[in-house]
Amino acid sequence: MSNADASLKQQLKTLCHLQEHDMSLLSIRKQLREIPRQIERLDASVSKASEATAATAAALAEVEKAQRSKNAAIEMNAVQREKYKAEQRTVTSNEAYSALERQIEFLDQQDADTEDEILVLMEEGDRLKTELAEREAEAAQENERTAEQKAALLQQQRDLKMQWDEKREKRKEILPEIEPELLAQYHRWIERQRPPFVADGSKGFCGSCRISIQPQTLKEAQKYEKLVRCSTCKRALYMHPPSAATG
Repeated sequence: MSNADASLKQQLKTLCHLQEHDMSLLSIRKQLREIPRQIERLDASVSKASEATAATAAALAEVEKAQRSKNAAIEMNAVQREKYKAEQRTVTSNEAYSALERQIEFLDQQDADTEDEILVLMEEGDRLKTELAEREAEAAQENERTAEQKAALLQQQRDLKMQWDEKREKRKEILPEIEPELLAQYHRWIERQRPPFVADGSKGFCGSCRISIQPQTLKEAQKYEKLVRCSTCKRALYMHPPSAATG
């Protein structure tokens, strides 16, 4: 194999190494972009549980307010009833006495209706108190669960950023090893197409599009006299050594 052939083979091998780094960087970037979205979903879940708890607490507060209002109405009726009874002791006519008695009976009926309403409110209050306790427990569990998950996501984010920095530094070391024209072709491809730019053709088919490589094309690729591309997907073909890992 000539020096030119060996050089192209080494260039493609190095380019495969760069490609692996770049695909890994793309994967890391995708994960880094997804983590804030996952955290937002966790926060939304916590907010939803908190809102449900707040809604139940508000409903309970309204029931208790209505119950206090009705108890106050009964107390006011009691005061008014005593006034009517006091007046009954001072009136001199049966007609006036009867009129006051009807007023007292009206208050008694009001109180009876109000007490029935209070019983309904008490039952509803008990139900809401039970529901509130359940929702508070659920909210606490959700807070604990999401806090753990957020902590794990933030740690993952830190680890990914560290990997990103390491791979970016390693990428800088690889770039000078690749000829400028080949590197420019690689970058143009990545800008226009989805990676990879280099595909493994050592098994007789393109490692990217999985289409069989024509025998003549395969022979040309094995010679490394020039850059040979897959006739279907146009990716550069590299014949990986059968017993050696790329890079």
